[in-house]
Order: sequence, then C-alpha cells, then structure tokens
Amino acid sequence: MDQAKGNSLLGEESSEQAFKPNRGGWPRVVAKIVLVPALLFFSLLIGLIIGYSVIGKSPVSEVFDLNTYKHMYDLIFAGT
Repeated sequence: MDQAKGNSLLGEESSEQAFKPNRGGWPRVVAKIVLVPALLFFSLLIGLIIGYSVIGKSPVSEVFDLNTYKHMYDLIFAGT
C-alpha cells in the first residue's frame, strides 16, 4: 500500500516530508519590501498629476515645483 512511499498506515507523514524549508521565501519578502513602497509612490505621483493637471487644469510641471506645495501649506495654515 502506502508503505512503499514511506507513509505509515495511519496516514502520518515521515519526518523528512513533514519539515520542508520554505524555498524561495526571501525573494518574495524582498519584492514586497521594495515593490509595495515603489507602487505606492508611483500611484501617489500619478494621482497628483491627474488631480492637479487634469482636474485642476494646471500645467503638469507645477506638480513637481516645491513652491506649489509651500503655497498650499501657507493657504491651509494661514490662520494659525
């Protein structure tokens, strides 16, 4: 029956089959650590471009200008 494959009659796995190291685990972890922040950054950038240039009808180059965000900060916190 199953004894030729190394399994006992009760269906328990042998000690060699029970412990299998997770092969290929570290590339997946590294990919998550690198890809998730990169995808979040690019989605933020695309959202800024769409929101500022398409919806706001302003030039795309102003999205990358630091003075734009300083002006927004001054408008938001002018009363404090």
